[in-house]
Amino acid sequence: MRKRFWVGAALIAAALFLVGYVSWLFQPVNSHSRVVRYFRVSSGQSADQVAASLKEAGIIRSALAFEVLSRWDHLATHLTAGVYRLSPRDSLRRILDTMRRGDVVTIKVAIPEGFTVQEVVSRLVHAHIGTAVQYQALERSPLPGMPVPAAGVRDALEGYLFPATYQFPYGTTPRQALMTMWETFQSRVVQGVYDHAHTTLTLSQWVTLASIVQAEDEKGSQASEVAAVFMNRLSAHMPFQSDATVRYAMGHPVAGGLSIGDLSYRSPYNTYLHAGIPPGPIDNPGLAMLKAALHPAHVPYLYFLSLRSGTMLFATTYQQHLANIAYANSHPNS
Repeated sequence: MRKRFWVGAALIAAALFLVGYVSWLFQPVNSHSRVVRYFRVSSGQSADQVAASLKEAGIIRSALAFEVLSRWDHLATHLTAGVYRLSPRDSLRRILDTMRRGDVVTIKVAIPEGFTVQEVVSRLVHAHIGTAVQYQALERSPLPGMPVPAAGVRDALEGYLFPATYQFPYGTTPRQALMTMWETFQSRVVQGVYDHAHTTLTLSQWVTLASIVQAEDEKGSQASEVAAVFMNRLSAHMPFQSDATVRYAMGHPVAGGLSIGDLSYRSPYNTYLHAGIPPGPIDNPGLAMLKAALHPAHVPYLYFLSLRSGTMLFATTYQQHLANIAYANSHPNS
């Protein structure tokens, strides 16, 4: 009887130890750790490979426990690829739940409508996606599928980086970031709008026109009327005479209005010196401006000017335009 008692006690103790040990394997390596590790799961990696890497990185106690739990949860072949923000203080269950949700680390970058390529690059660099030097090399030629730049184009990417808020995966390279923006442009603009439109404008001409409208009508409240002015001028063989194109040509901010000397700045983008649509876009226009350029208002306007308030005054004749200028000069705060 005594022997049986000790054998039974030993078995119970062993069972309790085993249960405790297994439970311990599923616990965090260090529940008080403040260490954060960025762990990458590559596409096609098996649960065994991920488990071994997690164990080697000191994020989990047991590779075997991870493998068993991932198979129990049917996640062994469904681990979402990407970079995860993990810590030794995370339990095995929490790590698997994170991978099940595909809760990968992303970098949020908001690109406003009307940003130039240089402004886009500056924001990406600020978000720690590459360096300015890396982007300089990429800006020298268009990305695959982009229109071939016309002679005189300053930046081959200008106009084709779709403005939006992006969630870039951690570790995104400069080229991948630019490709994402270009692919978004292709899906939302080219396939979503241009391919279904009836227009004589080439893709480059359309985007260029929209970029000028974007720069001239900052509020976007009268974009279709502004687009109509430029299309009417194009039909009448009149130069656009857009200040926005001169500012872009000069390549640096100009406070206040442009001087006579500024309007004579030698550049193919200067629409005071060169008639027709400039060689390329001057910014990256938003979807509303692109649609306005594709569907300008049916109005006879040939002139416009903007008041300080953002209100725009339109005119059909030069005499009407002079009257609008006189009104603007006499109402400087309007």
